[in-house]
Amino acid sequence: MKLKYKGQHLYKERGVIHENGKYTCLRCSNTSVSMFYSYKDLRGACTYCLKCIALGRSDSLTPLFYEDTKRYKDNIEFKLNFELNKEQQHASDMIVSAIQNNHDLLLYAVTGAGKTEITFQGIEYARNNGLNVAFVSPRVDVVREIYLRLIDAFVTARIDLLYADEKIETDYVFTVCTVHQLYNFIEHFDVIIVDEVDAFPLARDKILENQIRRALTKTGSCILLTATPNRALLRGFKNTETVTIKRRYHGQKLTMPEVIFRDIEKTFKKKKLDKTLKDYIDKSIEENRKVLIFVPEIRMLEPFMEVLKVNYSKIDSVYSGDPLRKQKVEQMRNDTLDILVTTTILERGVTFKYLDVYVVHAEYFDSASLMQIAGRAGRKIVDPVGNVYLFAKHNTLSLLKTKQTVRMFNKGEV
Repeated sequence: MKLKYKGQHLYKERGVIHENGKYTCLRCSNTSVSMFYSYKDLRGACTYCLKCIALGRSDSLTPLFYEDTKRYKDNIEFKLNFELNKEQQHASDMIVSAIQNNHDLLLYAVTGAGKTEITFQGIEYARNNGLNVAFVSPRVDVVREIYLRLIDAFVTARIDLLYADEKIETDYVFTVCTVHQLYNFIEHFDVIIVDEVDAFPLARDKILENQIRRALTKTGSCILLTATPNRALLRGFKNTETVTIKRRYHGQKLTMPEVIFRDIEKTFKKKKLDKTLKDYIDKSIEENRKVLIFVPEIRMLEPFMEVLKVNYSKIDSVYSGDPLRKQKVEQMRNDTLDILVTTTILERGVTFKYLDVYVVHAEYFDSASLMQIAGRAGRKIVDPVGNVYLFAKHNTLSLLKTKQTVRMFNKGEV
């Protein structure tokens, strides 16, 4: 079923209930006291849920309605502008098998391995057999990127897109959405593909994890995609339920990050750009390469931008709450910008040609983030390597682990 404000059927008399001294949201299952707000109006006392407020209000006075799940077979084919290699085809076949046999599957693949494209055969099988499919991710940028790839590959399919700022809705039989949108679905999808399963906030939110299961039919298949699984995730899957891809789709090795030890903060305080950092950026631009610079915190963006703008003109910055985020990413793609400074919001789901990746204050980042960030470089066949520069004040275990992981992937030892 799909919960809907003007649905045909009554699901619950109210969206929020109060039992045994605690509130529960019947849409998203939230029970956290801090995530409810109570007030009084002409109707009396009212409490609503803050956890899922972005999807419309769920409160203690208003019923929840739903519409029935639709199911029908499509007759679709996907097109690819490249042929899957042997390793990719094996993973693709495993996904189809998991869907056919109602199993879950973990695809552990290096960044740039073509994870999205590897799912296409499974999606085609599912839709042509009348199975409802959702392709979800915790990150909006990833959702946008996936949607663009899917509409390009499945030209004749009707694909719904659901996230906070945009909705393209038909019958919800083939849906691309953020994980939060699954709050509105109950036993609706037969196949749910979760990209970047390790990403915030999904990795730290048990309620979101449970929503994926609730949105899935009891015999459905959950296909999890990640380049940086944690130990708990790996432990949850047997060897027969895990497929590993150690090479990128173009066959090239991962770029080995170069670690440069510099006290960047020292020169920033003097409103100057570190000379070594400037030399590296200048070299990238001279070679007609784009520069994507990651900083660990939003508060660092403005002072860093002030210093950079003294030296460079085609530059901008972006962060999670930036209303122009989508436009700035497009400007980077169409050569309006040479340099884009960002928080970790762009560590996943974006691809640029001829890109060099920089991290300042790399000592602040954990290994999973550094692996994702490094994975932005060398994603295109026309530029399969790229450069990754990690500027750090001192060495850390995360920096060492990142280089070790890249080395292991490149040797095929993962």
